[in-house]
Amino acid sequence: MKREDNQSIKYIFDLYKWRQIIEQELKSLKKDETLWCDIPVELQFLAKALYQQYRMNNYARLPCHVIYSSRTTLEDVKCSYNRQNQAYFECKRGFSLDLFLSKSEKYSYPSLIADPDLPFSSYAYISVLNNQYRSCSSMWGFEFNYEPIIYYPWMADRDKLKLFDVTFGYDRSIYDFPPRPHLFSYVEQLKFTSQRLSFQETMSSKKLIHSVNMSDVYWTNLLMKSIRQNKTINTSYIRAPIMWMNSNCNAKSRRTQYMKKLMKYIDVDNYGNCGEKIRQLPEHIVKIQGSRNRTLKHIATYKWEAGKLALSRDYLFTIAIENSLTYDYISEKLWHSLAAGSIPIYLGAPNFYDWLPCRTDCIIDLRKFETPKDAAIFIKSVAKNKTLYESYHQWRKEPVSDNFQNILDYYARSSNHTLDCALCEMSHRVGQGEDSKKIKIDLKNRIGSF
Repeated sequence: MKREDNQSIKYIFDLYKWRQIIEQELKSLKKDETLWCDIPVELQFLAKALYQQYRMNNYARLPCHVIYSSRTTLEDVKCSYNRQNQAYFECKRGFSLDLFLSKSEKYSYPSLIADPDLPFSSYAYISVLNNQYRSCSSMWGFEFNYEPIIYYPWMADRDKLKLFDVTFGYDRSIYDFPPRPHLFSYVEQLKFTSQRLSFQETMSSKKLIHSVNMSDVYWTNLLMKSIRQNKTINTSYIRAPIMWMNSNCNAKSRRTQYMKKLMKYIDVDNYGNCGEKIRQLPEHIVKIQGSRNRTLKHIATYKWEAGKLALSRDYLFTIAIENSLTYDYISEKLWHSLAAGSIPIYLGAPNFYDWLPCRTDCIIDLRKFETPKDAAIFIKSVAKNKTLYESYHQWRKEPVSDNFQNILDYYARSSNHTLDCALCEMSHRVGQGEDSKKIKIDLKNRIGSF
């Protein structure tokens, strides 16, 4: 690493954004070749390393804005932390290669936002970027908040992680700071507020169950004076106490295989792409999400979330089995069910109890059962007993758990502590002679933990 002057403006190069823009340009049917430029000789070595990292062709020309920076490619990063606004740091983040052009012998190369989508190759990240284009104050970091680590094994490579000064990722046992999780799409519906479904609203939302395959009689049906006298039960679209919707049939958690076994012992309404006895969505749900003539493959083009919330709300239980059973990985499945007023049948992160908003039981934990058959027997017992079922919704009458409140408090404190700001502050302070490891400890102490 080279020494540099204490320049007032520090730059951050966003490699993830650089790759995204090039891929979009290459796929575009309307790309304007007149807006492409030759890569200057002094940047060709770096460009070739990045081509190799992304298995791209060795292009001699690229879109001009990924080579040369301008006001439109540079974004201000302004960070102020303490209440007195005494600590203030300013940087510029961009995605143009000319940020790596050395303007003087003591010029500071930019800090780097790495791209977690692909493995950190030794050639691109170590031989080239680290050894050739990194100064003492070039701070490196990334934000990993995607699918479970098991699908991205390089994100748990301890040797490669040593390259980075600060890391943001959902697994607190590996990374420095956890980014905002899926939880915050539903947090207002989980907190003790008017947006949370009340106990009464939840219980009254449950529909009659027209069980076709099983002879079980659930508490929703027992509310009627006589099932035989109740004609509406024969037209109810709900045929099971459990709703399941899944599109990834080959998840590492083997949830499809588990569900096939569970469905031998209890009715499940299956609205996904996996398993057996797949049902079509009810007409009113199709209208809510605007998904007519569309499938789960086109999920990004319609309001699937609103539809699933409305669907889950009608069911006693909703299957919430994660892609992977890894630490701290909790997707929208758990929050979605709780927000909808349906008891989650959950299998996922081994520490998920740390994240629950409930002071009392509010989920059915599949880890507690030796077999799917044992789980089915217990679920039936809850579905048949109204008092027992109600006990899983008692939390709706109470404030959130202390653990859950600690999580909310943590993210309130860390709202301004983004990856950009962490890199910016560390770069400035290292440039002034401070130690990067001590700065990171300072950042952690400032935010706290949960």
